[in-house]
Amino acid sequence: MRVGLSWDFDAAASGVSSFGLALGEAATAARLGYDSAWVRESRMGPASCPHPTLLLTALSRKDATVQLRSIREVVRANPVRLAEEIAVLDQFSRGRAGLVLASAGRQGRPPGQVHETADFVRSAWVEDEFRYRGNHVRFPAHTGDDAPSGTSTPEARGSAGGYAPQWEWGPAMPDYLTITPKPHNPRPPVYAEIDDDETLEWAATSGVSPFIAADVPTDEAVDRLVRYRKVADSAGRSRVEVEVVLERAIVAEADPGDDSALGGDATGIVATVRDLHAETGLGHLVWQRRGPGDGDLFRFAVDVYPLLQG
Repeated sequence: MRVGLSWDFDAAASGVSSFGLALGEAATAARLGYDSAWVRESRMGPASCPHPTLLLTALSRKDATVQLRSIREVVRANPVRLAEEIAVLDQFSRGRAGLVLASAGRQGRPPGQVHETADFVRSAWVEDEFRYRGNHVRFPAHTGDDAPSGTSTPEARGSAGGYAPQWEWGPAMPDYLTITPKPHNPRPPVYAEIDDDETLEWAATSGVSPFIAADVPTDEAVDRLVRYRKVADSAGRSRVEVEVVLERAIVAEADPGDDSALGGDATGIVATVRDLHAETGLGHLVWQRRGPGDGDLFRFAVDVYPLLQG
């Protein structure tokens, strides 16, 4: 079981102090053996983080082990820029970057736009020359309706055709392009926030890892992950190719009115997490940090984390 931290910057009062707090907590967590840091793109408050990749880049300078996960929306993101950003973070951190796409419902966008963005980004990281035709994503922009759906690559030119890099092709826009830089890890992990049935089916059959956010009640989160697992199994996908991620607030005392947090003593939390693993295949628990003094990172690392590995 891996354990990471995430932050809700929309709930904070001051961007500067919140960013500093998060960086300090992440550095402390790294020294204590935590595995990852997750930052969500946010724009609804005075301390929002519209570009989480920048914050994760700063964090990568403080520690050389923690995995860095950027939770992004497609509503304002150019897919090309998104592929470039994560690739640069991955190069800078030597293979520790990953991308989470927020749910379509949270953004008010059709699910297909999220699916195509994930498809496109994964192609951009591994293909040298390619084009992409979708209902929401076209690359290059002049790609016509006669192009195959999704990613396609040029036919072999043969030795007579020669080779010239794309910057020597002249003023005409070619039909196939390369996006650079490529990431350090050829295939950084991609996750999708599972909100609607269409995305659940697509992610489960496409080998995209599921992510359930902290505001989803735990019973509902379990139901979504169980259904994801059934669809993936039916599609013949291997369970080892994805990482099941659940984000929760972790509190000292369970609040009967909070059905999306994990609470109690170390033994109770461990029992709950291990039950979640048995039901859903949970492999990565993400602790959402809600503010200063939000739980003791040290006590969790000493009392809970070792038992999760046992």
